[in-house]
Amino acid sequence: MGDGANKIDFASELAIGKPNSLGNTLNVVKAVESNSRLYSQLLKLLLHEDSIVAMRAMNATKRLMRAKKDFFDPQKESLVKIYSKSKHNVVRLGLITLYFDFVKEFSATDLQSIKTLTLKWMTDTEDWMILAQGLKLLEKLAKIDPKIQPDLIKVATALEKDSRKAVSSKAKKVLIGLE
Repeated sequence: MGDGANKIDFASELAIGKPNSLGNTLNVVKAVESNSRLYSQLLKLLLHEDSIVAMRAMNATKRLMRAKKDFFDPQKESLVKIYSKSKHNVVRLGLITLYFDFVKEFSATDLQSIKTLTLKWMTDTEDWMILAQGLKLLEKLAKIDPKIQPDLIKVATALEKDSRKAVSSKAKKVLIGLE
């Protein structure tokens, strides 16, 4: 993979392996942990054309951010403004989970953007994981800002009859919690 140089081809590393595996994700995480100057290279891959590379880059990013807040803090704004532009559902799902995990770390303006992004992504997809995790995030955001509740009710009402149990159950649970 490299010898600690400042430039490693993370895209090639992350493309290796079977699609449903981690591939070399853990090696990339170790490389960034040992040389944080490589972190920006990894983050750029959240916008990569190849969905496998983007998925593994998100996996690595989440691992780094959850392990050490120093990886999250300088990037929290870019998670909302830059990396949210990814076309890949797997990156959007990863962002939803990071937004959820770090919701208290974002500014009020960022939280408003996160709400808007989550609603847009939920409208633009049939991916059950984005729908279920999006509901979970919106529910948490509504506890912080009750003005979000009408949007949450609208989305949850539309999803409570979804054919997928994970989505419909979460939607019903959200609606019951708002009563």
